[in-house]
This record gives sequence, C-alpha cells and structure tokens, in this order.
Amino acid sequence: MRYVIFNWVHPDDAATWESWTPEQQAADVERHREWFRKFGEKVVSGEELDMPSRVKTLRPGRQGEGVVVTDGPYVETKELLGGFVVVEAANVDEAVAMASEWPSLSNLPNSTVQVQPVFVRE
Repeated sequence: MRYVIFNWVHPDDAATWESWTPEQQAADVERHREWFRKFGEKVVSGEELDMPSRVKTLRPGRQGEGVVVTDGPYVETKELLGGFVVVEAANVDEAVAMASEWPSLSNLPNSTVQVQPVFVRE
C-alpha cells in the first residue's frame, strides 16, 4: 500500500535552519540524503516544496464569479508544508516506522511529520 509522508515545517524551525552555518545546513541535507538512501527502494516519489509566498490558491467564486485565484495558502496553521514523500509500505506501522526516522524530527524542535494512506478506488 502507498502512504504519503508529509513534512510540516514550523516557521520557528525554518528561521533556525536559515540561521545555521553553511556547514550545518549541508549536514542537515546529508541527513536527509541518508534517509533516502536507507528507504530508497520503498520511495515511489516526492518533492520538496517552495515557499508559501509563491503558492496560488484557487476557490470557487461567489455569486457566479467563476474561480478566484489568491496568493498564498490561507489555512489555519502556522506550519508550512515543506514537502512530501510517497512510499510503498506493507502497512501503516511500517510507514510510521519509516516516518519516525525523518531527520527533522531529531534536530528541529517543532518538526511535524504526518503519514496518510493513499486512497485506492476499487
């Protein structure tokens, strides 16, 4: 079964990462590369996402306005969706075990990782 591992980034953690030296940032990137090397055979796809300031959100318009496009993701959360990885796992426990080793969970205090099954229509 496929699961999506979402990496949510708290703004405080993003600011912390930006304040790190280039060497600290490179070490963090290497920790993520190690995760992908470890679980690579189970990774189906995934992407790191750009900053929310570059997002466009589309919603139905009011009173026949058609579709309205606005800047940014206006959701009730402080966290930013930093990226996602689609993995193939035997069950949710295996997907959670993989996600529990996501590097940010060990070095950024507000890090959040979410595991969600991919819906399969029969």
